[in-house]
Amino acid sequence: MKKIILLALTALIMVGCLSKRDSNGVPYDVHVIDSCEYIDGGHAYGLGHKGNCKFCKERRQKELEELVIKLKDK
Repeated sequence: MKKIILLALTALIMVGCLSKRDSNGVPYDVHVIDSCEYIDGGHAYGLGHKGNCKFCKERRQKELEELVIKLKDK
């Protein structure tokens, strides 16, 4: 019984230490700043804008609608 508990505890510790990793195995975190999502790749990579956050999607949709209206007017 003690071995099962020890095994379960070890498994929980290992799973708790896992972080998000990209396809190259580089760990990253996602931060939300001013309604936009940014990927933090650590000191060497800095912050990068994801470009698929909800706020940017809505803004991009509005820009496309305005562009279609302007193109129809010409």
